[in-house]
Amino acid sequence: MVATAGVWKRKREDLKHKRDSLFETYAKDPQNIHLASEIKAIDDEIADCTQHIEQERRAEQRASVAPKAVPTLK
Repeated sequence: MVATAGVWKRKREDLKHKRDSLFETYAKDPQNIHLASEIKAIDDEIADCTQHIEQERRAEQRASVAPKAVPTLK
């Protein structure tokens, strides 16, 4: 699971860099609706990645807290 979380984090960071770059351009031309919609789509992808990371973090916590199977003695 850790490897998958790392993939989502990397994707989120890449998206953040792309979004920041677009936002700098948009800040100079706030009438550019195309840039605004592109930034919105990237924001949605970032939120999706964050959600996946949180789900995996919770799954890891549950796995570490789950009781271990105890062998029965016969």
